[in-house]
Amino acid sequence: MVKSGSNSKRVNNVIANFFKQTFRRHSGEEYSELLTRGMRGDGGVNKKYPWAYIRLFALMLVLYAVFLLIVRFTSNELFIPTITVLASCCFNLSFLLFLYELYPKKDLSFMSVCLALLMGGAMANIISQILFNIFSSDNPWLRAVYTGFFEELPKAAAVIAVIVTSRKNSPLAGFLMGAAVGCGFSIVEDMGYIFVEANEMPVMNLTTIIEVSVARGTSAVCTHTLWTAAVGWAYCHFKRHLANIAFYLVSILSCGLHICWDLPLGNVALGFVYAGCALVASVECVLILCFERKKVYSQNKLPMEELYKNVAAVREMFEQAEQEDLAVKSLSKSDPLYWKHWGRFAVALGMFLMAIIAICYCSLPFRETYETQVFTDPEAFVAFMQDGREMKATENRPYNSRQENSSETVEGGKVTRAVQCETVGSVTYNYEYALSHDSVSGNDYYFPVSVSATVTTDEGVNTYFKEDLYHDGKLYASFFRVNDAVTGFNFERDGDVLVFIYNPAFVRDLSDWKYLSLFCTFAAILGSSAVCYISLFIKSWRVKKSCSTEIASSAE
Repeated sequence: MVKSGSNSKRVNNVIANFFKQTFRRHSGEEYSELLTRGMRGDGGVNKKYPWAYIRLFALMLVLYAVFLLIVRFTSNELFIPTITVLASCCFNLSFLLFLYELYPKKDLSFMSVCLALLMGGAMANIISQILFNIFSSDNPWLRAVYTGFFEELPKAAAVIAVIVTSRKNSPLAGFLMGAAVGCGFSIVEDMGYIFVEANEMPVMNLTTIIEVSVARGTSAVCTHTLWTAAVGWAYCHFKRHLANIAFYLVSILSCGLHICWDLPLGNVALGFVYAGCALVASVECVLILCFERKKVYSQNKLPMEELYKNVAAVREMFEQAEQEDLAVKSLSKSDPLYWKHWGRFAVALGMFLMAIIAICYCSLPFRETYETQVFTDPEAFVAFMQDGREMKATENRPYNSRQENSSETVEGGKVTRAVQCETVGSVTYNYEYALSHDSVSGNDYYFPVSVSATVTTDEGVNTYFKEDLYHDGKLYASFFRVNDAVTGFNFERDGDVLVFIYNPAFVRDLSDWKYLSLFCTFAAILGSSAVCYISLFIKSWRVKKSCSTEIASSAE
């Protein structure tokens, strides 16, 4: 019972220290140490709690929200690529930095990890796409199997190449390199999913961007990064590497988790599968980290007599103890920096919360002046595009050499283009042909180039060009775009046509409770963080003034 209580107390202390060290003030030397770690070849062991990852995550999330607001208010879609990059990196890169901070040695730099992310992730994506182009299937179950093997096996090959190239073959280094390759693969894949699913011509749907970003981001911490990290660990942990069956079992486990993740199941069943896959991958990697970190720390505890013999080891021991003491040391309330730190923390927390409110605001329906309509058959789609008007041009109408041309284009004394007209009711169809001269036979051949329709009404004369819409390589419909309210259209996954219609009469109601609640919450957070910052800054100034007075009194 006593042992259980002491273990529980130790766990509570670890958790408390984790949060304390995460949100305390960190000096410039600590930032410098993190960024230069592993570059100077000084080695040693890192026992600091992770802290930089949460700052990177908050910074990227705030920037993501800022650019969302820019697009939201200006409709300038030039910032969509920036949003896509930030969305795909926010969770993935922050999680990779968290794993790097858990790495217990100082022999690997974060720059090396980022290089593994770029090169390994690119290599895995290239091999994966080659396999997908060689082997394809319309069966969703078989496609899930293909995806599991065609993505995990190239990532495994990329991890091995990175480990061999970097010459970092310790189990935890292999784990971290695998995580970097998986993270790089995930970033590329997330960017693709965000762009493709949000690209609703003629606009980019911000609501879809945010939904896909959140879904892909939250799953990033339990999918590609962890699956590939386990493979990298297995390659370095088991002896004889590629000749050890345990390595292949871990690789097959990663493939199996990926296959299960992509199974074509219903929403409820798929939710349970996602939870199971996330649990298995998380437990597997947590056990790996705990086991390997404990082994590294135990190996670095040298006997006292060896320490006394080794002057360098003694110096390293004292320097490490000094650094750890500096890391644990907290600023006292009599120090002005204490109050300044918490003032800045209040501003940072306020910006983080305001970013979340801004993201929620931007996730509400965007482009309120657009409506959508779905068509399930070509005839209804054509009737809508032509605004109910009967217009049908003759398909592949042959050139009539006996008919007098409406207009001709002559170049070098030869007719190169000709337009012939046919009037059906109130519609005049203009068929344009291009001339092709066969120098062998001496014959001229005309082939159709375009077709336009001229309609005369009481309001005037309008001309419309025939458009052909293809789907899966087949002609879906031919039509004239008479309906000027249509701004664009595209195909959905089930083959239906989604049409975007401009509706100037549709106005956003700012009195809607959703907008009001978000605006009020945003204003409350902004005001609270500002008040906290000003109050704490004044407190810092008073403490500094009090310290100066005490020093002056003692000097007298």
